[in-house]
Amino acid sequence: MKYVALLVGYNDEGRVFNELPEDERAAEMARHDAFGEAVRSRTGCAVVGGEALTEGDSATVLRQSGGQVTLTDGPFAEATEGIGGFYVLEAPDLDVAVELFAILSDYVIEIRPVDSLAG
Repeated sequence: MKYVALLVGYNDEGRVFNELPEDERAAEMARHDAFGEAVRSRTGCAVVGGEALTEGDSATVLRQSGGQVTLTDGPFAEATEGIGGFYVLEAPDLDVAVELFAILSDYVIEIRPVDSLAG
């Protein structure tokens, strides 16, 4: 099964990756490397995709209603934390996905199964 993990933000409010000291950024990247290595070493698991995202103020929100399209600059209005990146992981089940994603740093991580019927 595929799972998408949205790396919503750090548990420490106000932490911005690009503003961290070099040693802290290197430690964060080492955790992502460790996550990748753990996934590669696990039978039936693979990182299918993933990227870091720009800050929320660079987002464009598209809304459609009654055939009208409206574009708004900035993150989704109701969002309280920005999404910093995502992974798409192939894993046998949610327990394995959670175990692997827990390797990452102190992110708030939203994990969702991919709806195989939708695509």
